[in-house]
Amino acid sequence: MRYQRVTFLLFSLLSFLLLSITGCSEKNDARLFVDDQANLLSSGQQKRIIALNQQLLKDLDIHFLVVTLDSPAVDLDAKAIELFDTRALGTKTGGARGMLFLVDPKGKAVRLETGFDLEGIFTDAFTGYVEREQMLPFFAAGRIASGIEATVELLVGRALKAIEEGNYTIDPIAETPEGHLSGGGGAKTDIRVGDQLPEKPAASPALNFSPQPTPMQALEKYMQILRQHIKDPDLGLYTPRTRDFFRQWVVTNAQQDNSLRGLEKAIQTAETRVDGNLGVIRFPVEDRHSNPFFLEKDDQGWMLDFHSMHQLIRFNHKNQWHFIKTEHKFSFAFTDLYFDQHGFPHQKP
Repeated sequence: MRYQRVTFLLFSLLSFLLLSITGCSEKNDARLFVDDQANLLSSGQQKRIIALNQQLLKDLDIHFLVVTLDSPAVDLDAKAIELFDTRALGTKTGGARGMLFLVDPKGKAVRLETGFDLEGIFTDAFTGYVEREQMLPFFAAGRIASGIEATVELLVGRALKAIEEGNYTIDPIAETPEGHLSGGGGAKTDIRVGDQLPEKPAASPALNFSPQPTPMQALEKYMQILRQHIKDPDLGLYTPRTRDFFRQWVVTNAQQDNSLRGLEKAIQTAETRVDGNLGVIRFPVEDRHSNPFFLEKDDQGWMLDFHSMHQLIRFNHKNQWHFIKTEHKFSFAFTDLYFDQHGFPHQKP
């Protein structure tokens, strides 16, 4: 009996130590990608950002770390370089391919810092643009986690474009540069963390963003909205549910610029499929970055249904679209395709 008790105690102690080691390992692994000292992110938001950054490291050989500070930095630029070195950002890649997203909410500033091998892609001008035109509207609305995720999405798109154009390679190199892993590349921007959505002024009636005679004309009108950075949620071009959705959604100039570039590149390959008062504009299945657009028609014409698109479509870390469920009212437009277990489209044999 005594032997069994001692054995049980030893087994319990060993189990506790193993769980502790595992817990520490998981925690340390998480801190490779997110260190939320300011407690700005929920556990779910942290998990999503960690998963995204893990995939960036695995597939694009870019190590992205998000850090939020719980006390203001005396010199945010110096703090960024210090964190870059102490966290050894880039050493887990084939070169100096680290990126740091440093948020200082009490100091009201944010900085993106890039490693040596990424400075040709993420130039100071580009990172400054991302901070001003993407981060600031989200932060002003108090949607910091969404702003971080949306910013990472833009950065991934930039890296993917560089890869496609042959301006970036993920082949390993022999060694990293001597000294600091960061060359000081990046940008710093003052921020305001608030709780109000950015103003969305009404568009001029003269621009006539009403329902359109055809689905393609509706999409072309939407491209005009993107080009002019119009953020009015109450346009007739949108379905009623879309208007409600956009009233609560943060829309940034950077998002609109990114969407416009994608549409301008893909619009020539678009095709329209209609079933009664429902319409879908879709692109070749091999163009994984160009998601379909959903539309509805009433007595006045065709309207864009971004509400349904938001409910049904998601993007992975490579900005490739997929459905989160494949049975829906717009399924008629995809009968020539099949969808895998993750909702990604494939051409039927």
